[in-house]
Amino acid sequence: MPSFDLATVRKAVAEFTPGRPQKFQELIPAKDVIAELRQKRASYRAIAELLTQHCLPTSKTAIAVFCHELLGEIVRPHRRPGRKRPIVSASGEFDGGKPVARRPTDDQPKEERPANSNDGGDPQTRTHGPRIAQVRMLTPKNT
Repeated sequence: MPSFDLATVRKAVAEFTPGRPQKFQELIPAKDVIAELRQKRASYRAIAELLTQHCLPTSKTAIAVFCHELLGEIVRPHRRPGRKRPIVSASGEFDGGKPVARRPTDDQPKEERPANSNDGGDPQTRTHGPRIAQVRMLTPKNT
């Protein structure tokens, strides 16, 4: 059995280069082409289709990972847009669109309502929850 030679091991360490993952081995020759297409704002899907047509079958995901890891492109996180809520001014009206129902003040008369309604509050002051029709309060239409 051969003995351990430190000089040959150091030489092997100096010459060692880690191999690229197999998925990138096929794309390395097309690195310049992919970079040029990305500079022209080509999508990952368009690049994948172009390379597939020219005998280099690949997917848009492989192109995206290749661009992020080897070309140094920035990965933008997906961000869900927040739910927009209407901005209500101090007067009780919506600032940018249709008006919101205003609370009656002392100088404005309240609507006539049946005394036995069980909805638990003034319908103009309710802001949350489902809107359930009060069948007792509906007037029949004349047909």
